[in-house]
Amino acid sequence: MKRSLVALTLLGATSLVAMAAPAESALPEAFGQENLLWELKLASHQYTIPTLDNGQLFLGINDQYLEHTQQPSGGGILQCRDPRTGKLAWQMVIPRRVEGDIAPSHYNRWKCGVCSRPALDNERLYIVGPRGDILCLDRKGQTDGNDGPFRDEAAYMELPPDYTLQPTDGDLVWAYNLVEELKVVPHDVCGSSPLLVGDFLYACTSNGQDAKHRYIVNPEAPALIVLDKKSGKLAATEQEGICQRTFHCNWSSPVAATVNGETLVLFGGGDGFLYAFEALKKPGPLKLRWKYDCNPEAYRAQTYSRHNKRTPEGPSEIIAIPTVADGRVYVPIGQSPNHGPGQGLLTCIDVASGKKIWESDRVDRTTAQPCVKDGLVYASDYSGRLSCLDARTGELYWQHDLEAGSWCASPMVANGKVYAGTEKNTMWILQAGKKKQQLEKIRFNSTPITPMAAGGTLYLPTQKRLFALKAGI
Repeated sequence: MKRSLVALTLLGATSLVAMAAPAESALPEAFGQENLLWELKLASHQYTIPTLDNGQLFLGINDQYLEHTQQPSGGGILQCRDPRTGKLAWQMVIPRRVEGDIAPSHYNRWKCGVCSRPALDNERLYIVGPRGDILCLDRKGQTDGNDGPFRDEAAYMELPPDYTLQPTDGDLVWAYNLVEELKVVPHDVCGSSPLLVGDFLYACTSNGQDAKHRYIVNPEAPALIVLDKKSGKLAATEQEGICQRTFHCNWSSPVAATVNGETLVLFGGGDGFLYAFEALKKPGPLKLRWKYDCNPEAYRAQTYSRHNKRTPEGPSEIIAIPTVADGRVYVPIGQSPNHGPGQGLLTCIDVASGKKIWESDRVDRTTAQPCVKDGLVYASDYSGRLSCLDARTGELYWQHDLEAGSWCASPMVANGKVYAGTEKNTMWILQAGKKKQQLEKIRFNSTPITPMAAGGTLYLPTQKRLFALKAGI
């Protein structure tokens, strides 16, 4: 284990933060063996942020190194692990849907696995699966038996008819198939996370272009839907025609914001607009409160970039998850990393009115979610810059050259440190605050994903491994 970790660090297991402010649960100040709680080999692709809740650690991966009766198929796995030891509690195997590679469909081809971070309820969790379906699962898996009403997990996992479900298998409660029910045609990946508000589950459909990137296959399909969390039945769909104007695909995740005692659901569309819907109280049409075009007219006057004809100018969709803080929402625009870097825009919008407060063109195209902490906004982009701005005014305090594009990881702030990963297998650690101070640069054997800190432990995923680091062990 020591050899593996040392091989990952180019600069050695030196002090990460010498001047970090004291914290109640201090994070480790070194990435060495002395702070390694545990380490796991995951897969060939992993894009989800670890989710820790009530003694359970959830992570989505692909099935490249699947240990199960089912064989790897290019599908995905949702795993539940013990956060103290990394030991597997249960896993839901989701085989690849072969139809996703038959034109005009174009999803799951990259074999990215489960890219959805689960929405958690008391006894249930919800994800957008890589097969184009939305799944509700029992948080205990099969450890407490098959609760139903869904009881054919073996068939869903494409296992032999005589297979007996094991305690380490997942327990499906219900599944809603976007492809069959709504004629959705996901593009590249089903790459969003659902949102739970009351009794309803909001989810992006990943509806997008055909296999050759020529047109939106089904422009009448919804970009955002709402399901009853208990039954999995359709409760509502957006009626704004987002997919009719979509540039490439819809990949952003909905978020909730409460203003004046009312909950709004915010969704970044594949058409470059941010939409605010009133949260459902009962099944019925989604009511639009406001929408805001995050692309200036000058951007829309230019040609949209494509993977085979890259243009740095032009409009972009919203892929990054909007960040809500203090009655405001911070939303950047961006495109698929395959389209290359280009001009972007970070906009701060008043949640109550939908009016712009400020915008900054110092943040280029990005898929990274902005991080807002202590009155500052930290945003990374494809051009390889980490920017620190004033959350109230948009004033730029500093920018740091990350030396590579940032799209697999969003900035994370914890214990006075800013963590920012890049596609060149590097994690940068800087001092949080208005003055730029680089603290460390660490190189890995694979691309780092957004880390997560909880209870004094830093859970640091890469595309291939997951490290749990803790001070004083």
